[in-house]
Amino acid sequence: MGYAPGWRIRCLKCGLTRDAGEAGLIRIGAIGRSYTLGYCSRCKRLRCIVVEKTPDRGRDVSKTAKQ
Repeated sequence: MGYAPGWRIRCLKCGLTRDAGEAGLIRIGAIGRSYTLGYCSRCKRLRCIVVEKTPDRGRDVSKTAKQ
């Protein structure tokens, strides 16, 4: 089990997302996105995986998109 609060992984091919800690990653004090090769359980293949911050749930996305 990993430790990555506030981070998720996403398959760039099918869009499947998982909690990064659940996937076994450890990210502490990291900034920005990182791309890596990983196994996608939906595609059943090695795919390009992006590790990205989980969007804030309390934030109004429509306001930030206009700026």
